[in-house]
Amino acid sequence: MLSCLTLFVAMGVLLGVLWPALLVRYLLAPLLPGVIFCSDGQRRELALTIDDGPSPETSGQRPGGSLALLALLRELQVPATLFVISGHLDGGDPAYLRQALADGHAIGHHMHEDGVTARLGPARFRKAFDQAADDLQCAASPHSLLLRWFRPGGGWIRPSMLRSIRERGYRLVLGSIFPWDTCLPPLGWMRWFVLQNAHPGAILVLHDRPDTLPATLALLRQMVPELRQRGYRFVTLEQLLKD
Repeated sequence: MLSCLTLFVAMGVLLGVLWPALLVRYLLAPLLPGVIFCSDGQRRELALTIDDGPSPETSGQRPGGSLALLALLRELQVPATLFVISGHLDGGDPAYLRQALADGHAIGHHMHEDGVTARLGPARFRKAFDQAADDLQCAASPHSLLLRWFRPGGGWIRPSMLRSIRERGYRLVLGSIFPWDTCLPPLGWMRWFVLQNAHPGAILVLHDRPDTLPATLALLRQMVPELRQRGYRFVTLEQLLKD
């Protein structure tokens, strides 16, 4: 009995690490209807989301940091939803947010600091959430941001968090493909992981941080053409979820 249980647990862990899109689509999404993991559409569409930006600019004549990411997305003609940490705007290029909007990217709310949002009590969460939203609006001025997507730091949620964001007109978005890029795995493994887990209506989660950005750039260069060859089209979150 114990050996069968051990085997079952080991298979579950293996599935969760290598093919989590299956667990997300058929287990987590039905259990948590208030959280968006992916679309249930049948079209080969995929939404790219990038967390934690903007990264600081690097020295040199060529664009560095998050501006290099925006330049690559323009080159690849891929729209993205950028889940911005408002506290990182001070260290990034002042033109980052305006350039992202001009390029047609959507901006998502990712709090003010890079931490586990679920550790905040309800009152602290509401205060920090509203302050970060105000900071994002100020940074985008004179343009007005349409903020409707929220992703909590660390990916953990609590019921009070869902209630608060619904009252403010937001929807909580996680994802169905996360190639563990924050653990800094080899580039070849991340490419394999994304291609193995790709599915119609997928939401891909990557990160724009100083330690992950080089791999994010390299992965996008390899992955985007390959997914397009398989018939996938990159769309914004709003386009993916419009149905």
